[in-house]
Amino acid sequence: MLGQSDIARRYKRSRLGQIWMTISMASMIFGMGLVYSTIFKQELGSYLPFLATGIVLWGFIAGCINEGAMAFIESDSIIRQTDLSKFTYILRVLTRNVLTFAHNFVIIPMVLLICGSPISWTILLFLPGLVLALLNLSWIAYLLAILSARFRDIPQIIQSVVQIAFFITPVMFRPHQLGADHPLLLLNPLAALLSVIRDPLLDIVPTAASYAIALGMAVLGWLLTLNFVRRYSRRIVYWL
Repeated sequence: MLGQSDIARRYKRSRLGQIWMTISMASMIFGMGLVYSTIFKQELGSYLPFLATGIVLWGFIAGCINEGAMAFIESDSIIRQTDLSKFTYILRVLTRNVLTFAHNFVIIPMVLLICGSPISWTILLFLPGLVLALLNLSWIAYLLAILSARFRDIPQIIQSVVQIAFFITPVMFRPHQLGADHPLLLLNPLAALLSVIRDPLLDIVPTAASYAIALGMAVLGWLLTLNFVRRYSRRIVYWL
């Protein structure tokens, strides 16, 4: 309910409502596709699906991380008055971003059809990849929300880090252009997270290494986050 009301309030009194999200995203993708396909000397028909999936999925990942850091701060009035589980406010952020992602996702099949990209059973691997992404994004948002409630500079730092990560993650460029063994790819966990959800949409089976990194992040991340929750959950209301 909270996630849906956030989306509805954002586009209140707008005739097109949430469709504006899709229009804005589609315009950016096609504009960037025309420019960067020329810069990278890529055929537009093969580059545009890669860019479209990358931009849409990165918007989802970045939105969950950036807004997750603000989850407790933006809900401070509710937290002070009710004793709901703190994870409720993380789910609020995730729900809001999943709804936004669902609106923007319709761009991907349109681009795939227009560009004649192959579609096979490999696309079904998108679902376990999305589950892995949500498992990771939920603990990242939860951990950052706790830290941000205590240290108010954290959200600004996270926004800067995510902005930098956009340029060193293969969103606009293909991994082989940088080199598959380049440190920026090997040491960038967001590259693996993006791979497990984007590759199936491009009829590519994600590597075992990508799945291992994403699964390892989920396990270790939740262990760390649950330890933080156990120690600091009761202090959040006082920090706010």
